[in-house]
Amino acid sequence: MPDEVAAETAYYLHRSVLTLALIGKGVRFPPGPWLRVADAKVEPWLVEELVHDLFPSLRGKASFALLLTDFDVFEFERAR
Repeated sequence: MPDEVAAETAYYLHRSVLTLALIGKGVRFPPGPWLRVADAKVEPWLVEELVHDLFPSLRGKASFALLLTDFDVFEFERAR
């Protein structure tokens, strides 16, 4: 999703970099395929359980990121 922005605040999963992220509305997606997995109103622990149920191979491997601003995305990309 290069140069695409989140249409709404929601949880998104990037399986290649093993990251579950809460991405804010209007915030640019980091490079790569992001899959929307849950609405922002869902509790984080419930989203984590959902992801583990859907993708058992990610259990204990996926990290979590809060990307609520473009600066958060910049820092996330820089750390990778």
